[in-house]
Amino acid sequence: MEVVKVDFRDTKGIPPSGLCVGVHRAGAMHRKMVQKHGNGLAVWSLRPENDFIAFKALEDEEGIRSTNDMHSIKEEKLIYGVRGAPPEVRRQAREQGLELLADATCPFVVQQEEAELELLDQGCHLVILSSRTHHGIPRLMGIATEKEREVFIVEKEEDVDDIRLTRFEPVGVIVQTTFWMESYKKIMARILERFANVRIRNTACIDSLQRLPKVEELARDVEAVVIFGWTEGMTNRMEEVAKAFNDKVYRIEKIEDLDRSWFTGMSRVGIVGANETTDERVDEAVERIKSMAA
Repeated sequence: MEVVKVDFRDTKGIPPSGLCVGVHRAGAMHRKMVQKHGNGLAVWSLRPENDFIAFKALEDEEGIRSTNDMHSIKEEKLIYGVRGAPPEVRRQAREQGLELLADATCPFVVQQEEAELELLDQGCHLVILSSRTHHGIPRLMGIATEKEREVFIVEKEEDVDDIRLTRFEPVGVIVQTTFWMESYKKIMARILERFANVRIRNTACIDSLQRLPKVEELARDVEAVVIFGWTEGMTNRMEEVAKAFNDKVYRIEKIEDLDRSWFTGMSRVGIVGANETTDERVDEAVERIKSMAA
């Protein structure tokens, strides 16, 4: 059986590690802070259970931990994680007098926040193209709440009909950083048909723009697709894209999740890593799949 791996090492905008720019950068910042300050570091994260999967050794060996409970951070020095921190968390950190060592928020998340503020300040009602369960929604909702504005979440074309605005009210659109551009195009066509005053800031990150087309290409080329990831942003988008072109799509969070029965009778399967899965881990999964077929 041939195992086709999507290799991002030579893809513009994706680091050689296979991680996305934001996660790769955050890991480097975490290591730098540990080297400089030693133990007693806490990363505030919207998804603490996921933050250190790519950097588990750092957490185990160096005494840095991830949490979404601000009250649990006492004497520790604070780092904001790759997914950013809502306004109320930043305010609470100041009130607790915590020392902020670094803000590891992904640059594309920062760009998204800046776009939201710009549109809100222009008087727009905000529409976010995103899944409702995406980890970034509480952060974006928090920013809108501070501005006393309502937010409409649009995940699919038909959700546009649920936006409670009249045709000529100003609408500002931003995009989940890992949104699939094919869905974006269809939804935007519906929005532009319904509303006459629309301002758009495409805040999808370079990782999704580069990674998801390769998922489509893989899904068209193999008998089954394995997606190695756990984030509800990129991993969900990869699954959505792959299923649009292949009816045998499997998702794993760890190598032990692989099931021999998935590949019975197949001669060509594919595997792709999400934005928080290192290239090294994908290689390990490839070898496991090959051993299952031997």
